[in-house]
Amino acid sequence: MTVFESNHASHARPHAVTLARRLTDAAARWLDARRALAAERRRQRLNRQAFRALLGKEDWVYRDMGTTRADVEWAAGLPLEVNASRELERLRARAQMGR
Repeated sequence: MTVFESNHASHARPHAVTLARRLTDAAARWLDARRALAAERRRQRLNRQAFRALLGKEDWVYRDMGTTRADVEWAAGLPLEVNASRELERLRARAQMGR
């Protein structure tokens, strides 16, 4: 009977270690995903802050960029997930195609 208990105990241990490792790995992946999301949100906020520096410029600045004040104001109001610079560039490209 002692041998049976010894064998049983040795089989239970790898399962517990495997479960603990899987839980630890899952927690680490979750934390990594949260950190990546936080970093992405921070990058988006900084990009939008830089983009908003375009607001309030004189009209000649917008003309030099090939856009209008209204277009810049529209792009600045887009959700953070949307790259305002890229959308403004698409809008500018569409406007130039019509010329």
